[in-house]
Amino acid sequence: MKYLFSLIFSLNIIFYIFLIFKPLNIDSDFSIEKGDKLNEVFSILEEKNIYLPKAIKLIFNVSGKDKKIYLGKYKINTNESLADIFKKIYFGKIVLKKFIVPEGSKITDLFSKEIIKSYCQTFNFQNDCELEGYVKPDIYFYDRESELLSILRKSIDKQKIDLNNSWKERNNKLNNFSKKEILIIASILEKESCANEREKISGVIHNRLKKNMLLQMDSTTIYGLQNFNGNLKKKDLRDSSLYNTYMYKGLPPGPISNPSKNSILAASQPEEHNYLYFVAKDKCSHEFSTNYEDHLKAVKKYQLNK
Repeated sequence: MKYLFSLIFSLNIIFYIFLIFKPLNIDSDFSIEKGDKLNEVFSILEEKNIYLPKAIKLIFNVSGKDKKIYLGKYKINTNESLADIFKKIYFGKIVLKKFIVPEGSKITDLFSKEIIKSYCQTFNFQNDCELEGYVKPDIYFYDRESELLSILRKSIDKQKIDLNNSWKERNNKLNNFSKKEILIIASILEKESCANEREKISGVIHNRLKKNMLLQMDSTTIYGLQNFNGNLKKKDLRDSSLYNTYMYKGLPPGPISNPSKNSILAASQPEEHNYLYFVAKDKCSHEFSTNYEDHLKAVKKYQLNK
């Protein structure tokens, strides 16, 4: 009788373990919202024919995890078992969405006016809350839409770190440049160049600034236009916007995009040369010239003959 009892007990344990680790063949998802208690979570699962054993429920209570359930969306895959679902809830393995900040993006294309306003109010900005350029291009993960404000904060903090480091390591000939001016140049580089020519085009921008020449950058002028349709015309070059570097000397009043770390570095460490002009040969290649006459020849060769 003793051995029979042991056998039955062992078989029960084996069957119990089998149930715990057996794939459920269920492809679904569920969400744990603010205010949901542990019993409510189990009820949600039971509606999907997923029944967690009492022993598993006890683990939550003993560990105190029943009071610290991670809110968010959980995904159940076909090959997952009760043990897998338990671990997901216990360790808060929620489904995360990707929030991508592309290099050269504009802040208004990323965040709503409400989120930008909330950020500015949080830090007591009044009229001077210009965040263009201060968002670091990267991939951020989030669950709920309410986390987008946190992403904005995090991205700005990370961008400021890159800007501070680059500004400290800037070329000693740029000691009179402010962090904002470095960021403005970086934002132009992000729109005007690829990685292979950033330092070189940075050198052109710095050379033109030094000679008090008009920068004449299409990207800055486009940024200042209202309702730009993708085709820059001659009349656009006479637009009154302060971002029109065909009309106004010096840098535009602010960044025109969110630049990458490499663009910020290039802005603070330009290549030293005598070039003052460049014209696109193809997508990531330009012809550089030291004088206007050669530049016109390059324009004729690579642009007018297309």
